[in-house]
Amino acid sequence: MKAPLSPAQERLWLLQRLEPENSSYNLYLVRRLTGPLDRPALERAFAQLAERHESLRTRFADEEGVPWAVDAPPPAVSWRRAPSVAAAEELVVELVGRPFDLAEGPPVRISVIEISAGEHVLCLVPHHIVADGWSLEILLADLAECYAGRAGELPPMAIQPSDYARWQSRRAERAVPYWLERLADPPAPDLPFRAVGAGNGRGAFHRVEVPSAVVRGLERVGRERRATLFMVLTAAYQTLVSRHTGQRDVLVGTAVAARERAGLDSIVGFLSQIVVLRGDLSDDPAFTELVDRTRVDALAALGRPGVPFERFAQPADTLVPSMFILHNQTPGKDGSFGGLTMTRFEDGYRQARVDLTIDAWHDGSRILMSFNYDTGLFDEDDVRLLAERFLRLLESVASDPAVRVSRLVMADPVPAELARPVRAEPFALGGAPDAVAVICGDEWVTYRELDARIEEIAGTLPVRSGQLVGVCLPRSVDAIATLLAVWRLGAAYLPLDPDDPDDRIASLARPAHWLVTADGVTPGGGTGTYSGAAYVIPTSGTTGVPRGVIAERAGVEARVACMREVYRIGAWDRVVQFSALSFDAHVEEVFPALAAGAALVLLPDGAPTLPDLLGSAPGREVTVLDLPTAYWHRLVDVLDEIPWPPALRLVVLGGEQVMAASVEKWRDRFGDTVRLVNSYGPTEATVIATIADLGAEDAWRRPSIGTAIAGASAAVLDGQGLAAPAGVVGELALGGAGVARGYLGRPGLTASRFVPDPDNPGERRYLTGDRARRRADGKLEFLGRADDQLKVRGFRIEPGEVESHLLAHPEVAQAYVTARQDDLVAYYAGTADPVDLRADLVARLPRQLVPTVWARLDALPLTKGGKVDRAALPEPGRTGAAERVLPRTDAEGFVASIWCGLLGVPEVGVFEDFFELGGHSLLATRMAARIRAGIGVEVSIRTLFEQTTVAGLAEVLEDLLLAEMAAEE
Repeated sequence: MKAPLSPAQERLWLLQRLEPENSSYNLYLVRRLTGPLDRPALERAFAQLAERHESLRTRFADEEGVPWAVDAPPPAVSWRRAPSVAAAEELVVELVGRPFDLAEGPPVRISVIEISAGEHVLCLVPHHIVADGWSLEILLADLAECYAGRAGELPPMAIQPSDYARWQSRRAERAVPYWLERLADPPAPDLPFRAVGAGNGRGAFHRVEVPSAVVRGLERVGRERRATLFMVLTAAYQTLVSRHTGQRDVLVGTAVAARERAGLDSIVGFLSQIVVLRGDLSDDPAFTELVDRTRVDALAALGRPGVPFERFAQPADTLVPSMFILHNQTPGKDGSFGGLTMTRFEDGYRQARVDLTIDAWHDGSRILMSFNYDTGLFDEDDVRLLAERFLRLLESVASDPAVRVSRLVMADPVPAELARPVRAEPFALGGAPDAVAVICGDEWVTYRELDARIEEIAGTLPVRSGQLVGVCLPRSVDAIATLLAVWRLGAAYLPLDPDDPDDRIASLARPAHWLVTADGVTPGGGTGTYSGAAYVIPTSGTTGVPRGVIAERAGVEARVACMREVYRIGAWDRVVQFSALSFDAHVEEVFPALAAGAALVLLPDGAPTLPDLLGSAPGREVTVLDLPTAYWHRLVDVLDEIPWPPALRLVVLGGEQVMAASVEKWRDRFGDTVRLVNSYGPTEATVIATIADLGAEDAWRRPSIGTAIAGASAAVLDGQGLAAPAGVVGELALGGAGVARGYLGRPGLTASRFVPDPDNPGERRYLTGDRARRRADGKLEFLGRADDQLKVRGFRIEPGEVESHLLAHPEVAQAYVTARQDDLVAYYAGTADPVDLRADLVARLPRQLVPTVWARLDALPLTKGGKVDRAALPEPGRTGAAERVLPRTDAEGFVASIWCGLLGVPEVGVFEDFFELGGHSLLATRMAARIRAGIGVEVSIRTLFEQTTVAGLAEVLEDLLLAEMAAEE
């Protein structure tokens, strides 16, 4: 026999070539047999079983990159001995978890383990390429008949798997247009509680039971909507995912038995198909409406062959981030086997095929569900919580299916975060009169001298209480004293940067009653009143037009009190004032230090001079640094080149997402000796609202932004503005004493973003527009701006995900990802070659997340606030088809000629991508075969997926040839 493989078999064959040690596609049938076992009868039964079922005598050969099913001798029965049940369990784990070589022989492992004379364990392990879940039941039933001596009574096999494969190959091609259209523009794969990165393939299980009363309610919903129980459960699972991730477009994979034709019900083979259902939860439908949508989708999808994953540019896990499967038989049923008692036995399966799979079995009354999850991506407690929420969601559906999906009960109500009262005292200098208050270059000012200077400046300002004073002064003692003088007069200040263009300063200063510059005090055109305000900070709006945020004096005083306590600022500290006064971060640096009697160390020549300061005599005594996250990332990249002060005890970060790789590098150097704090808070919430101490766990998972500080509240809101349970993605809303008054002269915008706080009547909270979720431990994870999502070539992309992978590369110091027309553009600073970076991302990310345009810079331009200056980024050059580079070496010419033959194109450039040009996984196997035939070099399929350009693959081939030549010498 020599037969083609079905498309589903080809996919599994390719996956095994990619990961030969992967055993996640091993199936298993493990049963305890109690009673006197007839060994010769069982040997004979297995021989008859193999003769009956072609799959048990089939191996898979590779001919020029094309797989074929060919005849092979059936596997022999392996008889084992175990001294105890525990030893038998360990042996089963080894048997189930050992991978197969599909070309060596039939990928079927038949073992019988003897524990005692009257107790054995039957362990049958086929690879999924020759069997499916339905097949296991057939194998067990047929084996029992053969063992009982009734093999001749079994009906003849009219169809074998090779017949099915030929038919399915022809049929699958006709379904390709449907799937390409149905799964176009897929949503970004996202799952509740899923960690960032790739899994480890090791699986664990959590099992729950849906009570009979709930099942009856779900079945009633199905009858009323003319839907099956599977459709109802799938709609509920789509709701579960949507409510956690915030996505309204949800992809869920499922397995279909695909045995609808006569004669297929008795075949042992891989007949099941993976199809993808696409949940449409837009417009927040009633659950009954979602069931209707799911029914239409399922009827269209389930009658077609499985998804042709090799035809898609993105990998399968993008289209199938998770699976939900409803089986019609309960696993591991007890019974009899040829006069022996058959019971369940621990199966030993510890793998995970996809990130998350939910298998459900309906036994007529209850539903048993098993959550199989990748332990590298999910914590056990998180999966347990997810399962509990699914049960609660199903209860809510059964109780009232007509409610909207956003209103279905999924978890216990989240307790409202009430702001803890903080006593806000009027701001006062806290240092001893002769203690150093401010250091600015060679100028050292005591608290007595600073107080005198404040009084002197206040006496010269023609300012009345409730007015707004623009302060446009360089970094200096006088600038700090002027801010405090304005406060003493009962006014608010508007900090301006003297390095800004004159027309910008004039535009920003318009609301001010007075303007203080190095040349003196001039009247402004402001007419409003600012009683009770502390300052007005201009921030950039989405339209590029700055908008002023009015911060309340009470909020600033509450924040200062909190910062002193949380950061433990004392008179012994020396705190660097890094931020420009025109950014609200200066509030966190200046006022807690002066209120605590610490010394404030200024940078008269600006932030770039921080390393010089740290290397100076005053810098050696610095104890506290407050830095923009992007700037800190840059320092970490040159960690050993920075003269870190021996007295340094605290570093506070804020402004952007902290990268785990940077935390790991920092901790390798400092451990727990220097406290590392991540803060979060927009200007509208008075500098900070949440903080987190970053520790060992933040070196391997997404560093959190912590929990709300005293005097503040932080809530994650779902699409209905309700508190979202842990793990659910939503918009972050901030409340408490730090909420700003609003936007200067923008009442409409103020009303839309500063809304009533339902947890605190009479107070307001600020809707940040930032996406976040609360972890099970109560800490918040920042997930980026809701409006930062990019759309490139129809794919929705979170740039932060790509940036985090780029920053994990040891030769990348900074990274910023954006979109230009149809290209995803990566700007980065570092020594990495873009070809190497691209290959690295191809191996770890879906194809659509791999940038097509690269720009390497000496350093990314930063704004004065420490964030990437988007406007200053240069127009990138293109690496790819727009600047086609033809082969330059013999190796590149050899690879290019193979590509042209496989892709049917006249020429290719050495930096073009095989998969973007139309290549797919099965063509990659043929490429490997042609390389082997052409130069006698064996290239792994994994290498072909990692080196997707002519240049990259040619370099690998040259290295392999050199290695072979060296070995022959």
